[in-house]
Amino acid sequence: MGMQNFSPEFQTPEQYIIDITYQIWEKRGVGRIHEWYASDTPVRRAHIVTNTVEAVILHTLEAISEFPDEEALAEDVIIGDKPSGFYSSHRVRSQATHLADGYFGPATNRFACSVTIADCLCRDNRVVEEWLVSDGSGMLHQLGIDPVAFGRNLGQQNPDAYTIGNDAMRQRWSDPAGLTIVGDNNIANSIIDTYAAIWNDKNLTVMDEKYDRAMRFEGPAGHVCYGRTRTGNWLYTVLASIPNGRFEPHHIIVRQQTERPIRVALRWSYCGTHSGIGRYGEPVGAPVALLGISHFELRAGQIMNEWLVVDEAAIHAQLAAYQLAM
Repeated sequence: MGMQNFSPEFQTPEQYIIDITYQIWEKRGVGRIHEWYASDTPVRRAHIVTNTVEAVILHTLEAISEFPDEEALAEDVIIGDKPSGFYSSHRVRSQATHLADGYFGPATNRFACSVTIADCLCRDNRVVEEWLVSDGSGMLHQLGIDPVAFGRNLGQQNPDAYTIGNDAMRQRWSDPAGLTIVGDNNIANSIIDTYAAIWNDKNLTVMDEKYDRAMRFEGPAGHVCYGRTRTGNWLYTVLASIPNGRFEPHHIIVRQQTERPIRVALRWSYCGTHSGIGRYGEPVGAPVALLGISHFELRAGQIMNEWLVVDEAAIHAQLAAYQLAM
């Protein structure tokens, strides 16, 4: 599936994604990024967009310098076929010790474990597009750093990066052709309709039908809870902060394999105004965009496990940059 013009050392898309990640991050083959990324690969984050392979190499070198014992553990790779190449949505559990100064500030010598999801479009043995989101607030908490203060500092130091507006942020996360569905349309639309009911209609009663009663939810800041009620309570904290926000799906993969649960990867945005008291503090009236990727596992047609990854440091940066500009 999708392996035309790939090196014979890679037999499957899953192997390609897992192996190049391991070779780059743990075997320290940073220079091999030239082999596995196109020279002009766009890497899109809530904080920034880069468009060169040199930027990918620089980010990798800086991260390894700051966390030299990092392990990047592949929890799952959800693959979607494409006539030329393939899509992947790679959920990584990274664990490392903060042993040197860097992006997160002076070395804390603390151990941290956090989740990242990378959506990639791959063809001809290279990553040609990437969308990347990490649980920034979860990492910061474990390092003993206040995520709100850290995000505010980002927004105040580089306000132009965070005041581009919701439309530009949404476009960063979308596909030029609009919503892309790879895999079973009925399952994909069921997931999209569930999120639309929750995020757009603020109708959490849909969870009684769409979520297993014993579901597990993992969200930002390392938040883990079980069951519909506690998951709904977490969602309300975000909805209260951005009550007029609109959810938009951008890309979804449905993966069905024998002897495995149905797995779904959804890239999405939720854009609105920080106009209510909730998860993000006293309202400041700022436009704010959540750029998220969610993974799901289904059992008997219901969501059993959900991983919702949003970088909340970027949200606090947006709020701070807006206040600075006012």
